[in-house]
Amino acid sequence: MRGYLLLTEARSGSNWLGSLINHAGNMGQSSEWLSPKIHCLDMSALSWEAFFAEIIKKSSTPNGNFGSKIFPNHLFLTREIYGKDFIRHCLSVHDVALVFLRRSDTLRQAISYARARQTRSFAAHIGGKAEPVYDFEQIARCFFYIRDSYVFWQSYLELTGLPFAQFVYEDLVADPSPFVGHIAEHLQVAPPAELRTSMAVQRDELTEEWIARFRQDSRSADLLGAYDRREHIPGKIKNFYKLATRSLQPRYPFAF
Repeated sequence: MRGYLLLTEARSGSNWLGSLINHAGNMGQSSEWLSPKIHCLDMSALSWEAFFAEIIKKSSTPNGNFGSKIFPNHLFLTREIYGKDFIRHCLSVHDVALVFLRRSDTLRQAISYARARQTRSFAAHIGGKAEPVYDFEQIARCFFYIRDSYVFWQSYLELTGLPFAQFVYEDLVADPSPFVGHIAEHLQVAPPAELRTSMAVQRDELTEEWIARFRQDSRSADLLGAYDRREHIPGKIKNFYKLATRSLQPRYPFAF
């Protein structure tokens, strides 16, 4: 089977670009398929082989092409449960193109990520569950997190020596056809005659207001505290018990 893996991080434009591909109907079904919230599989009850087969099935179109976007935390979560590198395994059994997508304006990406985490709305057509509130530490934490993710992907690709294509979101805003065309060429299908999407840009005046506030606050704020994620442990009873008994295990990398 032929497929592609889009290596990126949240709020990089991957939803928009994925929707352009999904509308083609023959280039796979792009989504965050390694996220438990998306694949909805009981990973504790599935073997690695069964899990992998289900992910490929969910991400495929009827012609057999598949596609998925992967964030670093998806890769590490899968490894935490199965002890497997999803990317390497996928490359060993299928004809896969790796595509690294990044966004050059990290601050706008971080603000978009912080707002989405607050409202639980990761797309303009999905109504938010709360009103966004400016939070310097959360934006800074998202900024550091995004930069760490990009450094991870760049390092991973360099150390593995795997071939990949790289695209920058801002370069694709006016014309995403180079991105879509690259994937279509690998999948050996004709690129769609018309690029269609149901997605909309979420930037607004609030984004610009937060950018100005953040730049002012960053001159004197506690950036080190924002970077340190060690204490960000979910407040569940079992975790409090583990903390008290000193049996709490370190969380896997990129667990936000």
